[in-house]
Amino acid sequence: MANFKERWGIDESIPLHGNEIRSKKKNFAWLGLRSEDEQNQFLQDLTDTIVQCPIIVHGCVISREGYLDRYLERYGRNTWEMMKSAFSILLERVSKYVVLQGGEVMVYVEKAGKKEDKLITSYFNELRNSGAPFSAQTFTKYAPLTSDQIQQVLTGIEGKSKNHPILQIADLCLYPIAKSKDQPQNRAFQELIQHQKLVDTVLTPDNLEKMGIKYYCFENSR
Repeated sequence: MANFKERWGIDESIPLHGNEIRSKKKNFAWLGLRSEDEQNQFLQDLTDTIVQCPIIVHGCVISREGYLDRYLERYGRNTWEMMKSAFSILLERVSKYVVLQGGEVMVYVEKAGKKEDKLITSYFNELRNSGAPFSAQTFTKYAPLTSDQIQQVLTGIEGKSKNHPILQIADLCLYPIAKSKDQPQNRAFQELIQHQKLVDTVLTPDNLEKMGIKYYCFENSR
């Protein structure tokens, strides 16, 4: 990441923020002034940098409309924030994948403010202490880990600024995953597939439904 910034004359303190890069605004307004060829070179260099990283990309993508249609009428004000569902589903699936590798999970989250950071930490503690907080009737088919297993694999959670290299990589991978239902041919998404950086590309078919990327509240989703 540091080498990439050096090649393009970007100060080390400036985070590679996907939204700013795509919109060519704020710290990346200069990109919009470059020729189309230079812009393409920049994006290809950025993509090449990401896929060279020793990473496995996971995610939980939720249809906002589908989520509210499914739960708002049933639970009203008690409907969970989508963030809690996404966080809990993602960490439970990541934990199962990491168990297969014989490893542990340290969670790093982007700091968002005292209230938000406290909320995320409470989600983490609830998951670690009590297991996945979902209906046993509907969740059993995904072979959830027990709370004891989750406690063993989830070691901690820590907030980091958006300048942290790991969070910059995560941010750049976020958009192509989030848009993959609407834009499956998205260049960045296809590059992640081709270089086997998505967890779905390294899982066996029988594990895909239990611990692959979760598409939640979409029609015909797993």
